[in-house]
Amino acid sequence: MKKITAFILALLLLTLQGLALADRIPEEKDRNYIGAMQVAYCKEYVTLREEPSKKADSLAQVPLGAIVYSVRQIKSVRFYECEYEGQTGYILKQYLRRAPEYEPPVSSAISKKMTMDEVIGKGEKVLEWEDYNISVAAAKDSIMIKRVKNEVMRIGCFIDGEPLWGHEETVEAVRPYPMLKVFIGGTPDDPQVMLYDGGYGLTMIDLLSGKDKWTVSIANCPLGDAAATAVDELGNCYIAGTGAYPAAISENGHVIWQAEIDTEELTDPYEMELKNDLVFVKYRCGMENGYKLVTLDDMGDVIEIKEVTE
Repeated sequence: MKKITAFILALLLLTLQGLALADRIPEEKDRNYIGAMQVAYCKEYVTLREEPSKKADSLAQVPLGAIVYSVRQIKSVRFYECEYEGQTGYILKQYLRRAPEYEPPVSSAISKKMTMDEVIGKGEKVLEWEDYNISVAAAKDSIMIKRVKNEVMRIGCFIDGEPLWGHEETVEAVRPYPMLKVFIGGTPDDPQVMLYDGGYGLTMIDLLSGKDKWTVSIANCPLGDAAATAVDELGNCYIAGTGAYPAAISENGHVIWQAEIDTEELTDPYEMELKNDLVFVKYRCGMENGYKLVTLDDMGDVIEIKEVTE
């Protein structure tokens, strides 16, 4: 990470104290809010544009069947405003249909400054990262809410030990594998906090402000549970979870590829390694004395699946 002087960090800390911290609870839905919609009535894709005009520059090609979020009515009679893979743009109304079943649930996430003791609490520390005088810590816990087990992830960012921002994520543990994970992503010069939620998606949280930079929703890129993750020097994230194809996601929140692989017997991934442009994923698969090793190339094509005995 580029070294930031203590003077600049002190000014930054004072500035951030006056800002609202990140909050994944949706904003109040006014009369212009529509919600999730699905791309339909086209052959292959529709264009997400910078402005509500067919002459505006293209931001992305949104494939048939994809889900777009936070769709809103605007003054244009032909376009909706919407979000797709971390970008806000405009799509012609005629190619979208309502998809309330994909509307993200209201998150029970809260954002508040927390001391190190509050972050760790009685939980298990799952992340301890430091560069110069900036540090990030995270701890995982479980609680019972109305007789239902919930996973809780608490994340805190600190400057010289003083709380900068904090985030607490709670999700029902409805499946047998863990749902939450936090790790450091971004690039060596610009590290960021990555929050994985098997029931919501993958979110990049800005290291210094605590604000969400983008989210890749599970509706557009299923990620599975019990994820194994890795990050390359360009900031691309690689993630493999139970019940989902391994995927590569760019530093900007775009899906690079998702491997087409039979995942029925590939459960409980626990380690991912990047080496010589190859991706190696280890799955426990209920094996007592070994694991299954999946090797993918840099385009997500499967090279080999083999059992390894320890």
